[in-house]
Amino acid sequence: MDKHRASTACKPIPVAALRLSTLQARSSTRRRSQRGFTLLEMLLVIFLMALVASTGLMLTEGVEDQSKYDETKRRMALIRNAIVGDSTRTVNDAPALSGFVADMGRLPTCLRELTDALDCTSPGNALTTSALDSNSGLLAGWRGPYISMLPDNDGQLRFRDGYENDDGSLNFGWGFLNDGTQIQLQSFGLNSVADGATPVDDYPVGATVAAVTPLVNPFDFNATFQGWDSVTIRFTNIGAGAVSIAQNRLRLVLSYADDSQPGAIGTTESAPFPATSLNVPVSGVSVAVTIGQTLTVPAGSTKSGDQVTIGSDGFVVLPSIAQLTSSSQLTLTSPFAALPNTMGHFSLSIVCNDPANPNAVDGKRFDGDCTRYGTEAVPIAYTPINQPYLFQAMPRSVPIGPPAPLIWSVHP
Repeated sequence: MDKHRASTACKPIPVAALRLSTLQARSSTRRRSQRGFTLLEMLLVIFLMALVASTGLMLTEGVEDQSKYDETKRRMALIRNAIVGDSTRTVNDAPALSGFVADMGRLPTCLRELTDALDCTSPGNALTTSALDSNSGLLAGWRGPYISMLPDNDGQLRFRDGYENDDGSLNFGWGFLNDGTQIQLQSFGLNSVADGATPVDDYPVGATVAAVTPLVNPFDFNATFQGWDSVTIRFTNIGAGAVSIAQNRLRLVLSYADDSQPGAIGTTESAPFPATSLNVPVSGVSVAVTIGQTLTVPAGSTKSGDQVTIGSDGFVVLPSIAQLTSSSQLTLTSPFAALPNTMGHFSLSIVCNDPANPNAVDGKRFDGDCTRYGTEAVPIAYTPINQPYLFQAMPRSVPIGPPAPLIWSVHP
């Protein structure tokens, strides 16, 4: 029995059978390796991929929304600079005066006025473009576009918010309000509509445009005039003979930008002066006078009194005339009924008062003789030799006072 078992246990396995067994094992392993993923495994992988993608998308959207928000803030700052100028810019170490208000003398009535010379109150009309007024010496009128940008495909300039909202209006999709004293501006954010009482993404936050913090307030463009209750004028004769100024022949004019007026130049004027005729002597030792004429001597003269009455010689040599100043001086009390309060460039000048010749002579700059401009019937193109007194008024600066005195050159 034991021998039989030993004989059976040691019986060799045929090679063919061994090969078949090996092939069957390999085939079974190959079938198991080619079985693939189960449905549950595939769903799990898809879920994980979607989760990763959605997380990345949310992060990307957050970055994009922040970028649009930042761009909106940047564009609002550009709009503000376009209206009242960039206070950080300087010319000769002084703040540069620029912007729509400085050129036009008012706030824009819509954003389109910053990109095109279009009157928003009457879209069919153009704004007065910039031109030099030779009489006042001012450069006034529209000098835009006040914002640098590339035109759209249709050639139009549109300055939208960072979300590229555009409702086709003159304000390019912004919420815009001008109440005459300030500008309020609002972006309606990603959803392009006003959020109302429930803030979502409007900037600045506010139930309406009227509720947001002003982009431009009166302190940003108003200037202060002070000390204009009297203006002293000193005439300086730069010619070879005396200049006689007839009674009420002149007016003092303060000019400034105002696009509601012709040429975008507004004015405020004094009453006619001088109250009595005035004679302006030359700087030499002799003056030409008429019989009985009175020569007014400026205060501070070494002559006794404030007048020298000329005798009957007609042309005389005055004793110690070299001690007399070569100018005549007078002071106008409260010359202007009202003064502007808007920042900008200003001009102070003396003009001819001649209502009988309103176009040819009246209001033209005086340099010694108003007849140089001719008459209404026969006007003469004449350029005076003197220049107006030019100055500028900035917001948030020291009050602006008149020159002390206004020195005005004349010649016979």
